[in-house]
Amino acid sequence: MSYNPSLNLSANILLVDDLPENLQLLSDLLLTLGYSVRSVTSGRMALKTAKVKRPDIVLLDIKMPEMDGYQVCQAFKADEELRDIPIIFVSALDDVFDKVKAFWSGGVDFINKPFHSEEVVVRLENQLTIQRQKRSLQDEVTRRKETEEMLYQSRALITSVLNSVSDGIAAVQSVRKPETGEITDFRCLVVNPVIAKMFSRNREDLIGQLVVRRFLNRVQPDLFAKFVNLVDEGEDLEEEVYHNSGQEIWYQINAVKLGDGFTVTLRDITHKKI
Repeated sequence: MSYNPSLNLSANILLVDDLPENLQLLSDLLLTLGYSVRSVTSGRMALKTAKVKRPDIVLLDIKMPEMDGYQVCQAFKADEELRDIPIIFVSALDDVFDKVKAFWSGGVDFINKPFHSEEVVVRLENQLTIQRQKRSLQDEVTRRKETEEMLYQSRALITSVLNSVSDGIAAVQSVRKPETGEITDFRCLVVNPVIAKMFSRNREDLIGQLVVRRFLNRVQPDLFAKFVNLVDEGEDLEEEVYHNSGQEIWYQINAVKLGDGFTVTLRDITHKKI
């Protein structure tokens, strides 16, 4: 396998090694591939540099004075701002204990020196791909939370409006025979308190129930057929209806098709009829 200098890969890489010649070798390779590269020769400088501009990934040597690679890695993981940055160890140490310690300190991968250019590129891109997928997932989670919050606020606003208006407002969905598609009733989806009062029921008891046809038959039998025609033909319905439930009331009905159902507004117009 050979790497292609025209790949034009992109990421911000931080190299940490106390030997300038090692830094130069890695830097030349990564710059050729199109990465943005910064190099430092100590762990303390690595932490400061990462704070100034967060790298996408760190390639870290183990054997360094003052702070070795394990300590540097642990310092990154202890920092709230830096802990999510993936760290790949690049070291001449090849003992199993050294590799286990590297992973225990928070590293995500280990490359042995002397390294092959192809291996560095593959391991680097593997970790960068994982990071991109994590960010994409986090962005999706954030978007969903924002959408859920907007929906919650919208529902709260709609509920507030429905509860405060003097008109009766409801939304219903058609219930059809599977064999013929004929509408047999309407299921209540949204009901405000005014409509619930007409049914002499609580709103919660009406949601999801098939009570529309039975109610319409008590008020004006031909209304059900008109609502069926509204859903099937899409023609808006405007009608004045008389209802006597212990007192004489006239309602202005306005209904419009909504999906496989309709929304309806009932306004008390008794004062205009008397």
